Amino acid sequence: VNRIAAGEVVARPANALKELLENCLDAGARTIAVEVADGGLKTLRIRDDGSGVRTSELPLLCERFATSKLRNFEDLQDVQTFGFRGEALASISHVAKVHVLTKTRDEPCAYKQTFRDGKPVEKAPTPCAGTDGTTITVEDMFFNLKTRRKALSSSTSEQYAAILRVCGAYAIHTAARGVSVSCRKTRGGTDLNTASGGTTTAAIAAVHGAAAASDLAPFHCDATPGPDR
Repeated sequence: VNRIAAGEVVARPANALKELLENCLDAGARTIAVEVADGGLKTLRIRDDGSGVRTSELPLLCERFATSKLRNFEDLQDVQTFGFRGEALASISHVAKVHVLTKTRDEPCAYKQTFRDGKPVEKAPTPCAGTDGTTITVEDMFFNLKTRRKALSSSTSEQYAAILRVCGAYAIHTAARGVSVSCRKTRGGTDLNTASGGTTTAAIAAVHGAAAASDLAPFHCDATPGPDR
């Protein structure tokens, strides 16, 4: 049942990446690097410099409906994050092997832990070297859903193109916030790289090309919508 439900949330690698990207942004990341092998089916790795996950909360990271984005029911009245239900990582862990390495700014070292089916494989997180932020590595996506993996394996180029589109969309959306997004294949050069502190126009040029960016016209609206708009 969990695999079926997970397959609805994560239909292909690009869906998983979208959820992981939003977690990076919710953690306040300013630099996000994506690395892909075999269209994301073999490896999908995303590294950020966000706030990291506290050691005490790490074992619950892939637990369904566990979230650090809500503290009480009233928080639902003022949601400031992309997501809050705690389903994405749980779903990914039911159809792939998830490895997490994370470090908060106030902890002396990083910690790592591996997850399967929503639960940590090890009894406790393992201390290790690492920089501030979180790196999540998703391996062998759909290894336990043979039919879907076989269907997606025949279109790894298409899957990578979808991943690039997701990266590009978020790179443009967050450029004004000073977020840098890059994407590359494990054995290849960088296919997307937007500068930290760049402009939205510069991000559009990086994603869609200089010609597309040069055709843009600035537009500003200072009016505040009224209650009937």
